[in-house]
Order: sequence, then structure tokens, then C-alpha cells
Amino acid sequence: MNAYDREWQAVAVQVDVNVEQGLSPEVAARRLAEGGPNLLPQKKARGFWSRLVDQFRDATVLALLAAAAVAFVLALLDTQAQGWVERFGDALAIVAIVALNAVLGLWQERKAETALSALQSMTAPTARVLRGGRDLVLPALEVVVGDVLLLRTGARVVADARLIEAADLQITEASLTGESLPVGKLSSQVLPSETPLAERANMVFSGTHVVSGNARALVVATGARSELGKIATLLGNVEDSQTPLQQQLQRFGTRVVIGCVVVGLFVFGVGLLKYQESPTFLFLTAVSLAVAAIPEGLPAITTIVLALGVQAMAKRHALIRRLSAVEALGAADIICTDKTGTITQNRMEVRRVWVHACGSADLDASPATEKLGDWAQAAKLIAACQFVAEVGTSEAGNAVVSNPTDAALHRLFLENRAQLELTPTERVRDFPFDGARKLASQIVRENGTFGLYCHGAAERVVERATHILGENGALVPLSPTLLALIDERTALWAAEGLRVLGIGYRELPADVAERSTLQASDLEQEFVLLGLVALADPPRPEAKNAVATAKMAGLRIIMITGDHPLTALAIAREVGIAEAGDQAVTGSEIESWSDAILVQKLDQLCVVARATAGTKLRLVQALGGAGHVVAMTGDGVNDAPAIKAAGIGIAMGQGGTDVAREAADMVLSDDNFATIIHAIEEGRVIYANIQRFIEFLFAANVGLVFAVLGAEILGWPPLLTPTQILWINLITNGLPALALGMEPVHGDPMKQQPRAKNASILERVALISVLAYGALMGLLGLLAFGYYHDAQLGNVAEARTVAFTILALSPLFHALTVRSRWVSTFALGFLSNWRLMGAFVAAAVLQAIAVYVPWMGAVFDTAPLSQQDVAVCLLLGLSVWVVGEGVKLWGRMLRRAS
Repeated sequence: MNAYDREWQAVAVQVDVNVEQGLSPEVAARRLAEGGPNLLPQKKARGFWSRLVDQFRDATVLALLAAAAVAFVLALLDTQAQGWVERFGDALAIVAIVALNAVLGLWQERKAETALSALQSMTAPTARVLRGGRDLVLPALEVVVGDVLLLRTGARVVADARLIEAADLQITEASLTGESLPVGKLSSQVLPSETPLAERANMVFSGTHVVSGNARALVVATGARSELGKIATLLGNVEDSQTPLQQQLQRFGTRVVIGCVVVGLFVFGVGLLKYQESPTFLFLTAVSLAVAAIPEGLPAITTIVLALGVQAMAKRHALIRRLSAVEALGAADIICTDKTGTITQNRMEVRRVWVHACGSADLDASPATEKLGDWAQAAKLIAACQFVAEVGTSEAGNAVVSNPTDAALHRLFLENRAQLELTPTERVRDFPFDGARKLASQIVRENGTFGLYCHGAAERVVERATHILGENGALVPLSPTLLALIDERTALWAAEGLRVLGIGYRELPADVAERSTLQASDLEQEFVLLGLVALADPPRPEAKNAVATAKMAGLRIIMITGDHPLTALAIAREVGIAEAGDQAVTGSEIESWSDAILVQKLDQLCVVARATAGTKLRLVQALGGAGHVVAMTGDGVNDAPAIKAAGIGIAMGQGGTDVAREAADMVLSDDNFATIIHAIEEGRVIYANIQRFIEFLFAANVGLVFAVLGAEILGWPPLLTPTQILWINLITNGLPALALGMEPVHGDPMKQQPRAKNASILERVALISVLAYGALMGLLGLLAFGYYHDAQLGNVAEARTVAFTILALSPLFHALTVRSRWVSTFALGFLSNWRLMGAFVAAAVLQAIAVYVPWMGAVFDTAPLSQQDVAVCLLLGLSVWVVGEGVKLWGRMLRRAS
């Protein structure tokens, strides 16, 4: 008995099972009851009420609810108001806008979840196990420790298990370890306990799949105790992070609310001391001022613009799960990206061919016939690729179904077979790939003669070869010089991260070829080496340009993968992520660093290979702690904790796992790195538009505050009623603000650097603009009110209507200015944002309705205006735009002068 057999038998004794019979049904049932079902830890889904409460956590929304409550109480105390609309209109309007914002948020979140569920598998996996001496198929959740798994090609591994025996077993572990190629498993190795997860060749793990071969394996861990379960537990301990926009709006909203409270208290105090008005009247005035200061439409307009961004991104294959993630991409300055399937195509492809007679050819995804100078000398090598094992083609003859290596070789044959003179062939016998000998062979009958074709690890084929195919089919002995040349070629390609295979051939006598008792080791010798091929998972065609665009946009890219360092570094250099002098760092190296050393080395990282789930999480958290906004992409369960911890988590929709998608903010329906760059561009455009409409809304609100406060200080009657203020905020300001949220792109957003993580949503220049234009609009309304109030001998209704109209129309003209800080509206084109022009007309028409329709006049306390009055309002409103164009002209002149 060898050491490995003794080890697994010791494990069998430990879990108390006879591996020849399996667990008895009674023992299995007892263990299932004691240990629980074979399920991963699952976070309880948030209910409707929890999601609803989340919609009201914003400081601005809470302030609006408080204002609605105050308005409602004052309405109850007001016995002079006529009708319930006039009495409760203020409170109802505020509640309506808050409710609209909540409904939009809930609807978008639900819509994203529904779309996501379409990507998830709805079938419960099953497993074949040995129970009581019988081969049974059971639901995976009933598998327990001590069960003997019976694994076959195509099966899903449902628990961690120690191999008892295995034949030609290859497992794809990409979702767990990130290793892109299938991993050969052996039931004859005793490994030290510290062996990395990706190198535990005597174990199979939950969540992986059998690519080829068969095996028996003894279950040692299920559910939360499996390696997959440990990652799920780690994921549950990671808190969701707020996006930059959420943080900015939270800070900004809090400051606005505090400012409103301070101004309201100031007005209330001044009124008590100076004007001796009743406390109720002064309190109503203070509330009106607070309502004027708070942009009631901000939450709803932000939600609508983000929802429209979701639709725009969906057209570019990016499914947004959380609204706040739309603009978060625009703030990203680092992308931590997976390699397999995101940067690369997730399929093996022959990238190099070497034939002694005609040298080396870099195929670069093109047929060999276009690259090899002497096709005749390479024909034998290309023809041999049709004899690889387990290959199937579609009716069209070009779709290959096999493991990735065999598929790549067969594809090379299919792309070049038009140049071959094919002879009738018959496959007589296959010797499948074996992890111990690292070879696969096929006996083939051609024109009545027999031959053995072999392919596998280059060093294994070469060491069994005696000759090499030379010019015109001549057999050349493998001299030390030739062997050195082959070794040099193999080492060169391996250093480029390529997987190098040798292909050999030998003739067989008929009596030998048909002898069924012969083993592969009896025949795999005395080969003629036909040549070498090198394979790799090639980059996506658009990846290189996408990386270049990202770098131009100031984005730093770090590739994090479970692949071998050489493979990862080669792809990173090919697409431009890594430069000539850059090196790959392994996950084990990072884990050996202290937190201080990791922080010091963050700026040097560009490729991280052999990364575990813990490595990825630690790296993302370190980058976030250093002030970076990180976009983390991934597809496997091992990526999920880092995806959840990142500023913006991105999962793959096609090749990704359900766990990764659940943790993500965004799902790529095409698994393409270029889609991330498109989404970042869209995110930057959306953020710029959010800044535009916030600048617009707050300038309009500053104008309202300036006018209302000015009238209070001057001892005039209230310049606007709360209902008029709400009308301006929600209708005449809300429509153009929404249109500004859909402003077309100006220039190239990807030529700008990422904004700072802690940047204010209103920059210094924008804040000055808000105060200046707000003061201008407020002053116009205040002057008009004073003039008409005096001219009409105290006719408050007409004076208030003129001020109301000016303060409603002047922001419409200011919206034209806000489109660009420096570019004239004439240069932009009035119709380039046709939605804004439509909003301008619609808002003006609605304002006319509020003034001229009798029952609306009763609600808003307005009086019809004469044509002369309307002309005055339009001219004063237009003056705001004229001033804006003058400021832009002056700014352009200063910029040219400097």
C-alpha cells in the first residue's frame, strides 16, 4: 500500500465510512439532520419595507418630510383658507414628490433584480453518490460528509472531497481559484498541508466541474465548511460601500438642511424682534423660506436621470443593479480586472507554430496558411491536429466541442484543411490524456497503414522522439544541436506565458496497432517530432484599444487573476496593462506583506497572479483606504467578497457565477472589458449632467431665498406663497433640470482625469456661479415686486404675480447658460438638446396656466397680467441669459490671453 492510499484510508476511518459500500441510508439521514443540508450560507433577502425605508435615508428627503409635517400642522391651524387644496396643498405637494422619488427607486431596483434573475440558473444541482452499495442520483443538498462521489465528464462537484481513484480527471476550477485552464487531478499524490488551493491535485472542490475523465472521491466538507462556503462566509462579513455620489449628496444635503434651518431661525428671530408679527405668521414665513431653499425636485430628478443612465448603459451591455452605481463608474480611478473572459476570449487558441523545415510562425489568430512561408513542410503537423481526442463538430463543420486544448488544435486543422490533401482515415484506438504521463495518443489507419499520433507537454514528446521531420519529408536525427534549439524555443514561448505542446508521429506494424493488450507506455516512444505549437487564451480584439482609452482617461488598471504569473504578465503586456519592466506579484507574496508594506507597494502593482479570495479582498480594501475609487471585476465565487467591498463591483453575466452577480453593482451581459470603459464614459457624462442640474436648481433656489428674505428684511408682505415656491421648484424648475440631466456629450469625457474621491459636487467656480446668478434672479424678482407694489398702491396680488412669473421664467433662460461653462449657446446649438427647448416651452406654458386659468389663480393666489407686464417679465428673464453669454465671452477672452 502506497502513502496516498494510507492517507485517504485514514480519512475514511476518520469520517467512518466503507468506501466500497458508501454510507448507509440511515447514517446519511442522521448526518444530514445533525450537520444540515449542503447549502452555502445565504444572506436573508431584504423585504419590501426594508427597501422602502432605504429610499428615505437622504438628508434632503428627511428635511422635506419634516417641512411637509410642519405645513400640515399649520394647515390644520389655518381656519381662513378656502378649500382643502389651498389649505393642504403645500404639504400634499411635498409628500407627492417624496413619494415619487421612492417609487422610482423601488421600481428601478426591482427591475434590475428581475433582469438579473434571468441570468441565474433555476435548476437545483444533483450528485451521483454511492449509498449502501448502490449508485444513486440525489439532490446536492442531501450530500453529507462521508459520502462517496461518483464523478463523470460534465458533472458538477457539489462538495469538497478527497480523491480515492481517478482516471484522466480534469477539473475546471476557474470559479473558485481563477485558474483559466482545466486542472489535472491525480489520486496518487500526498501533498503538504500548506499547499495552495490551486495546486491541491488530490482534492476536488464544491462549485467546480469535471471537464474529462472519471473518479471516486470521499466527501470531507459540505456547505459552509467547504472552500466555497468559507468564501461565502467571508462575503457575508463584507459591508456594502457608499458610492462617491451618495457620499457627496449626503454631505451636500446635510449642509443645505442645516443652512435652511439657520436661515429660517434667523428670519423668525428678526421678525419677532423687529416687526412684532404673530409667531404663527413668522413661523409660516420661516417654513416658506426653508421650502424655497430646499430643491424639492432634486431627489426625484437625480433618480430619473440615473434611471435613464441605466437604460443607456443597458444598450451597451451593462446591467445596473443599483442606481447609485451609474455615476460611481465615472469616479473610478482604478480598475481591478479579471483576465479570463474579460481581457481574454476565454478560449484556447494556437498562437505560435514551429516546424524545423520552415521555422516559427506567429499566427496571431490567422490561418497558418497565411503565416507559414513553406506550407508543404508544415502540412503533416497541421494534419495531425485532426486526430486529437474528444472533438466534435457541428453540422456546419466548424464548431468544436472539447476541452480547450484539444479544441484549439482541432480549430487549427479546420482553418487550414483546404490546403491539405486529405486521405481516408479511421481512428482505431485512443489513449486519453493522463496527468502522470502528460500525453494523449491516437492510433489511426491511413490508406491501409497504421500510425500513432501523439500530442502533449513538449518536453515529454521530445524526450520520446528520435528524429525530427525535415525538408521534403526527410527524417533528421535529433542531434544535441537540434535538442538545444528546441529547448530554447520552448523556454522562450513559456516565458511569454504560452503553453507549449509537442506533436509526434510514428508508424506501427498492423499486428502491433491491432493488439488490444498494449498500453500507451508501450507505444509512445521512437517518435518523429512533427513540430511545436504554443497555445494561449488570446486577448479580445477590442481589449488593447480599451486599455489605451482607460489610460488616456487617467485610469490605472490592475489585472488580478488566479492564472500563472507568466501567463498573466504576457497577456498584460500584450494589451498594454503592463510595460516592459513590470513584473507580476503573486497572491502569496501579498499575503506575506504587512499592511504598511502593502500600502507602500500599491502604486507599483499592475499584475497580481495566483490570487485567492482573501488576497483580492485585502487589495481592494487597501486601495479604497488609500483614497482610490476602485472598480472590481470578476466572475468567480472567489471574486465576490472583493466585488462587494469595491466602490463599484462588476460581475460577468455570461460566464459568471450567481454569487458574484449577487454581490455586484453592475453585471456585464457580454463579459467584455471594453464594456467597462464604455460604462465609465457614460458614468462621467451622467455625473457632469448631475452637476449641471444641481448647479441650475441651487441657483434658482438661491434666487428664491434672496427674494423671500429680502422682502422679509424690508418689511414687505410675503413675496411668494409656499404653494408658489413649490410650483417653481417642482414644475418650472423641475422640467429644465430633468432636460439638463440628458444634456449631450461635450468634448471627450475620456480625455479628462478622474475626479477626486472627496471632491464637492459643486466646485468652487460652480458655487460662485450659483450665488451670483441666484442673487441676480432674486434681485430681479425683488425689484419687480417693489416697483409693482408701489406703483399699484399696495396691490399685493399683481406684484406677487409679476415676481412669481419672473422667478419662474428667469431660471428657464439661465438653463441655457448652465449647459456649458465656457461654450456659447450659439456654438452648442439651441436644438442640440431639444429636450431642454421642449422643457422651456412646456414650463412657460404651465406658468401661463397658473396665472391665467381662474381656478389655478385661486390656488396660487395670482392675478392675470397685461401684455406689458408679460413683456417686462420676459425681458428681465432674458437678461439673465444675456449676462451669462457676456460672462462666457469674457472667460474665453481671458483663457485665450493666458
